[in-house]
Amino acid sequence: MNIALFLTRELDPNAGGVQRTTSKLAKIFEAQKHKVIIVSYINDTNSVKDYEGIKLFQVNEREPSALKKIFQEEQIDCIINQMGASLELTKLLLKVKPRDTKIINTLRINPLNFYDNHKNTLKDFFERKKIGFLNTYITRKIILAYHIFRQNVELGFIVKNTDAFVMLSEKFKPELLFLVPKLKKYLHKIHGIGNPFLRPELDIKTLPKENIVVYVGSLNIRQKRVDLLLEIWEKLHAQSPDWKFWVLGEGPEKKNMEEFCKKNNLDRIHFFGNVNPNDYYKKAKIFHMTSAFEGFGNVLIEAQSYGCVPMLFDSYSAASDIVYHNENGILVQPFDCNEYAAETKKLMDNPEKTSELALNAYENVLRFSYEETYKKWEKVFETIK
Repeated sequence: MNIALFLTRELDPNAGGVQRTTSKLAKIFEAQKHKVIIVSYINDTNSVKDYEGIKLFQVNEREPSALKKIFQEEQIDCIINQMGASLELTKLLLKVKPRDTKIINTLRINPLNFYDNHKNTLKDFFERKKIGFLNTYITRKIILAYHIFRQNVELGFIVKNTDAFVMLSEKFKPELLFLVPKLKKYLHKIHGIGNPFLRPELDIKTLPKENIVVYVGSLNIRQKRVDLLLEIWEKLHAQSPDWKFWVLGEGPEKKNMEEFCKKNNLDRIHFFGNVNPNDYYKKAKIFHMTSAFEGFGNVLIEAQSYGCVPMLFDSYSAASDIVYHNENGILVQPFDCNEYAAETKKLMDNPEKTSELALNAYENVLRFSYEETYKKWEKVFETIK
């Protein structure tokens, strides 16, 4: 099969998110003897580059006719639209694709991310725009109703008019159907496939682990809830004087977090900025994530890859797809910081249990291997033939 992976960003495999996943899928499909191209639809001049033997087309977003030419000349059988929630881009691809070419749209976030978190999202939006007086119950209800209406229209059209719709977890299906009930008749088109990972070949038992808790991610409140992260660490600071807390990442809350630590004498919290986290995972025993929502949570698998035990709020459906509570990590009731701190302290005080979870976490990564991921994609390809 000739496959085109389509995205609206310049491909950077080291950038994370959809770019890293796109590069991985390209390699997976190519290894299975498919012909693969990557198409970046961006505000830049048209060009063709080489990405590890795979053609990488950059297409100026003001020249959609160039897409049609590429799909025809490369004889594309299937377009995988990595911006699958966009009605505008879906309509564009339907217009420029060859007649027999199939389209698979992917959704990179959980369907109810706005629905479940609209209060905090809107509060943050109104405050940033300096119109906080609009943050009222009635205003939020009107905006939420519009969001639901729009999702019904847009996702309804997308799923109906494309050949398959792939989300990051099977557990997102009930969320999608709750939001857009009419999609029940297209359930055969809807699939759940997690992101792929290559597990490093390590002996977890010999890694130089230290008494370190690590966080890796953007430093924001709306999604990552780093305010809760500091609340938890403040509780643990006095209780666990021989433990350190590492923060990897950048974001709008970094300065506030640093000032909070200084004000509260949290002198064992260290900020490292944007760095490759692998060497930090190798040393840390516990990984903390406090997100309100995620599409998947790549950092959970990354942490498990290095025997770093993940702990997170059970705040989105795919969380329990990745982490099995008390087996390869810890799930905590959202957003109970007291329970979160208590569960962390239990691990800190029980190195045997922590080591057991770390070994199980390392084995768990194999569920998301390239081989297992392709088996799921192969089933999707069978449904669109």
